[in-house]
Amino acid sequence: MAKVTKTPGNFLYPLPPCLITCGPVEKPNIITLTWAGSLCSEPPIMGVSIRPSRHSHPLVKDTGEFGINLPTAEMVRAVDWCGN
Repeated sequence: MAKVTKTPGNFLYPLPPCLITCGPVEKPNIITLTWAGSLCSEPPIMGVSIRPSRHSHPLVKDTGEFGINLPTAEMVRAVDWCGN
């Protein structure tokens, strides 16, 4: 296999856990994801991947909005709780 050289990019590696908030104000929802990343640096655009079978998928699709929250290492227990 030939060597492939990649140029530097604005990727989030390793893939950190992200807390995605979504849903209507009356009934907010949170999901833990690792499939999130930078799509464009100018303008700054982030993207996430949520499987259609997940509860949060229709919430994002219906409202067209979501928040990406990047927790610190000290928040690992809270992130684990949100993911279950």
